[in-house]
Amino acid sequence: MNKRLTAIKNLVEPNLIVADIGTDHAFVPIALVNEGISPKCYACDVIEGPCKIAKSHIEREGLTDYIQVIQSDGFENVPDDANVAILAGMGFTTAKQIMEDAMPRLYKYKQIIVQVNKDVMDLRKWISDHHFTIIDEKLVYDERFYQIIVFNTNYHPEYSDLHITFGPHLMKERSKLFIEYCEESLKTYEMILEVLPKTDKRYPKISHQVQIFRAMLDK
Repeated sequence: MNKRLTAIKNLVEPNLIVADIGTDHAFVPIALVNEGISPKCYACDVIEGPCKIAKSHIEREGLTDYIQVIQSDGFENVPDDANVAILAGMGFTTAKQIMEDAMPRLYKYKQIIVQVNKDVMDLRKWISDHHFTIIDEKLVYDERFYQIIVFNTNYHPEYSDLHITFGPHLMKERSKLFIEYCEESLKTYEMILEVLPKTDKRYPKISHQVQIFRAMLDK
């Protein structure tokens, strides 16, 4: 359990049944059950290989009565009693497709916890466009910055550009790590802007990002 997975585990509300979509090694379900956070978990993956690995880890921990391994394309084979979904360690396009394919089911979930490896702003925009509610966020540094978003399907007005860029909870908390993330992001955008021709169609967007990150940092 690295910092990223530990942060995901810590965001799960107690006593709920978790479906870990794309479980890989089933580390999160194992930790949730071992620590008494979840009474039952489903470790789900679309590929047979990770399912076998997950099953061996669960058997080694003696948790086969509490964690069921399911080979499933997204939510397709997930039992109806699950009320928390975790989608972590994948790209935004993949996570988006999985959620959109299961859209009617999402309304039954109390928490949907998503960590995409990039395009986190696109994830927030997707949540905003569907008028869903971001109920929690966590920023962690584990060799790189990761943002974990927890939302539900309760109605929320569209989020502002600032909230989509920085996260409504993260920018309110304004932690030391958040400032470090903003400083690193600004540095990256400024470096891109230096070498990008003004005629490039990406220039206005990158320039806008530089401006709002500078504003966030009062620079």
